Amino acid sequence: METPIHRLEPHAGIVKSIGRVRCAVLGARGLVAQRLLQRLTNHHWFVPVLVVGSPESEGMRISELPWSFDEPKPHLPNIRVTGVGQDGDLAKRLISEGVSIVFSALPDSPASQIEKDLAMSGLVVISHSTIHRHSEKVPLIVPEVNNGHLKLTDLQTEYGGGMLVSCSNCMVVPLAISLAPLIRFLPVDSLTITTEQSLSGAGRKTLENSRKGKFPNSSIPGESISVESELKRILGEFNGNIVEPLNLPIEVDCKRVRREFGHSASVTLSFSRDVSAHEVTTAWSEFQTSVKKIDLPSGMRSPILFVSDVFNALDQSIKSENNFLLDSMEVYIGNIRVSGNLASFDVISDNTVRGAAGNSVLLAEMMLAQGIIHDSPSSRFIRQDVR
Repeated sequence: METPIHRLEPHAGIVKSIGRVRCAVLGARGLVAQRLLQRLTNHHWFVPVLVVGSPESEGMRISELPWSFDEPKPHLPNIRVTGVGQDGDLAKRLISEGVSIVFSALPDSPASQIEKDLAMSGLVVISHSTIHRHSEKVPLIVPEVNNGHLKLTDLQTEYGGGMLVSCSNCMVVPLAISLAPLIRFLPVDSLTITTEQSLSGAGRKTLENSRKGKFPNSSIPGESISVESELKRILGEFNGNIVEPLNLPIEVDCKRVRREFGHSASVTLSFSRDVSAHEVTTAWSEFQTSVKKIDLPSGMRSPILFVSDVFNALDQSIKSENNFLLDSMEVYIGNIRVSGNLASFDVISDNTVRGAAGNSVLLAEMMLAQGIIHDSPSSRFIRQDVR
């Protein structure tokens, strides 16, 4: 028997209870795909029923696939990896299996067309590829920051009953969460960001090669522009037709470091007036998010945790053996310095969870709770915004 979801009362726009929603994961061996399976397998709201992979993994049980993380492999369901098949085959297979939500961790090349085709078939596609992040009608979402941008899905008429939503760069997630309160409540004039991004951010093969002593170059071509543009879009405003990007000078410098997991950044903000440390910390501590107002399995009351040493805090999180949905969803902030009209801080999070798989699972929870997506094609929820 499927476990029902117990929600808030209907006046908050939430359905009292539903069964586990059937979903699919596109990608099998990649780091994001493995994190998705890890978090979905024991989720009370979702159940993975189909996994799509490359020819090298097709036909294998997902429990047999090599595990790329230090913590123990979870007990994965007895699902065999299936291939994409011919044009239209995948959509038909997903629909026949009763799938409502597709979590896609495909590389950009196949994702470009496959994800659009699935959305046009009436499925909800949550994408981790870079390919759709700047499409005008595709919302780029960090749930705690810009939930209102999901209204863009109302404009996706080409998908009929389906929709396509994009997840951001894994470095952008902790930056957006840490910067949103400051930008919204204090007079920020400009930003300077220097990132140190882990090996896993470059993918499974780069991580595997590094464990053999083969390390990539520290430069990440195109990453600085990507972080800047995505951050401006996420922190921008939806005007009813498009998202108007944040109009603020942002200087970004990104590099790869020899750390397996965890993306960090040092951030400096310039304000139009002098600010106090109290103002800065109050903006963070009093920041109200939509996630905070809804009882979501992956939603923390506040994702920001203040620590003295961000790297030590992340190490403790990564080494946790408890695979609960809240594990590694924190954004750690430390080394806060305020002087005159300048403030700076360090921020770090787990790039495979908070920056990727955990973010998209939380996004799906929010969309389901708000009735933006449904538990089955025949369901009809009353859609209300949670503000």
